[in-house]
Amino acid sequence: MDKIKLFRWLTLFGYFGLMALIFCWHLWIKPLEPKMISMRLLIELGPLMLPLRGILHGRVYTHAWSMYLALIYFVAGIWYAGDVSSRDFGIPYSTLSMLFFIGAVFYTRYQGQAQAANTDTEQNND
Repeated sequence: MDKIKLFRWLTLFGYFGLMALIFCWHLWIKPLEPKMISMRLLIELGPLMLPLRGILHGRVYTHAWSMYLALIYFVAGIWYAGDVSSRDFGIPYSTLSMLFFIGAVFYTRYQGQAQAANTDTEQNND
């Protein structure tokens, strides 16, 4: 399998897995109070909506800056994992955010190299 496709799929798996985990955890697995659900989902899922279009389209720049977003979610996952009552949520949370981060890092690297190589060959052909 091509490295670019592998890391793109890893990014997508981590990204959408994180979204699904947050959504399912707060609505079904360990539901919050009804008055807190919408605000909590907005706070936790809102930032993940920012890179959605660029990640779906495979844009290198979006993958590059979304790495920082993944690190914020990793820190939050470690924070959740530090408490015994939310450890079952924190460990997969931090794991999925690291998959998102690693996939985005290497996708950015290899796709950027491929785009640079294509640009060089196009300039040499002109």
